[in-house]
Amino acid sequence: MSITSLGVTPPTRVTGATPAPIPPVQPVQAPAPLAPAVRVDIRGRDQGSDPRSGIARAPAPEENAKAAQATMEPRIRIDQDTKAVVYQEVDPNSGDVVVQLPDPVVLKARAYAEAAEARAKPATRPLDRTA
Repeated sequence: MSITSLGVTPPTRVTGATPAPIPPVQPVQAPAPLAPAVRVDIRGRDQGSDPRSGIARAPAPEENAKAAQATMEPRIRIDQDTKAVVYQEVDPNSGDVVVQLPDPVVLKARAYAEAAEARAKPATRPLDRTA
């Protein structure tokens, strides 16, 4: 069976064809330098200055009262389940934990994973050797 028996003719070479013209190469110019994409200012608003104007300002009396009330009591403790160091910031007025690192959910997940690992290990018994 050949291709011609199926009714398809093979391609033939065309004579006299010329390649398409290629345009001349144009020189490339470097782009203008860009400004920084992000500007980070780590100074807080409560430090008494406006970072945009560079002018120091005195905090208002109500801001001083809020800052005194917002002072948190730091605590460091050891979690009993995971034996991990836990940092907490506690509101001295109410005794509520405001910030905790690591998160309580992470501590529970660690305790669960450690308990599951302990269950998966076979119990090892000491060998009795007698002479």
